[in-house]
Amino acid sequence: MMPSKNREPDAGTPTSKPRRASAVEQPFAVSSRLFDADRTDRRVELGPKSVKTLTDRQLLWVDCQGSSETEDDRAFLGWLPFDRPAIERMWALPPTPRLVVHGDYFLARLLVLRPAGGRDESVVLDLAVGKNVVLTAHREPIDFLVEIDSRITADTSLGDIDSADFATVLMDGLVTSYLELSDEILARVDELDADALQARGRRDLLDDMVALRHRIALIRRVLVAHRSLMVAMAGADFEAVTETGAAPRFEATTERFDGAIGAIDAAREALLGTFDIHISRTAQRTNDVMRTLTIVSVLLLPTGVIAGFMGMNTKPPYANDNPIVFWIVVALIITIAAATLIILRARRWI
Repeated sequence: MMPSKNREPDAGTPTSKPRRASAVEQPFAVSSRLFDADRTDRRVELGPKSVKTLTDRQLLWVDCQGSSETEDDRAFLGWLPFDRPAIERMWALPPTPRLVVHGDYFLARLLVLRPAGGRDESVVLDLAVGKNVVLTAHREPIDFLVEIDSRITADTSLGDIDSADFATVLMDGLVTSYLELSDEILARVDELDADALQARGRRDLLDDMVALRHRIALIRRVLVAHRSLMVAMAGADFEAVTETGAAPRFEATTERFDGAIGAIDAAREALLGTFDIHISRTAQRTNDVMRTLTIVSVLLLPTGVIAGFMGMNTKPPYANDNPIVFWIVVALIITIAAATLIILRARRWI
């Protein structure tokens, strides 16, 4: 379903658990960066004047991080070209990817996964994209935002692009973060392959594969939850409502998004292959153990028969106290065992 003015297309039921509160609450901070087509990019102090003096050759990126609990923390929203109640309503919604179009600007909610305490934790990233202004809001640090900010260190001509184009840069960063997770999982699958192919497998290998399977399922659920949002942004009606020309860029981002889904699916298939290897190696090791036990049983069977025969209470046709008889019996046992091994080797059973 494509978005229309003041309408909220649902991106699906939340597929990840709500984000748990961080052990250390992040302090609230707002930073702003002005991109100028004249290559005079700089950090600026956010205020009503800095927003009102923006030109078509400038782009203002405002980033706020942490929990804004007080009215003073959110005072800056009144300086931006957005409807403050709409943004606050978006921030209060459940952590589900969604898109809301408000005439000349749009709001988007994304979910970013980051490692926390040995597991993946979803972090909400809210976007507000209007004329010459892009607002990003999140409670915890997001790696790809830091990477984008550090990558644009020199004076650039980013002021030439509009805010919708810059939004596609942020969306590309989101998709890239999921591709990096897929690469990380594939590297872990390769490690499990190496362990599974060893002659002596680790006892906890199956537990590792189950944990990794659960991680893949979580990543895929969170990633697929963005599908309707991505499709909506690439639609012709979204371009018409927002009056932007970034539809081709959003289409390219949607293609990369589909590639990210394919990558995580490939990781899942690779893990299934590792499970097959593990099961095959386990069966082989079981067969090796059973073969060894069978050979030992075959070797000891004649020994038991001979020892039982020699220990009968009936009077044998030989002297029980003759040491030569003992050595004859030992030699007979060794001969039978050697003959058994030769026969097994000749039949390639060992």
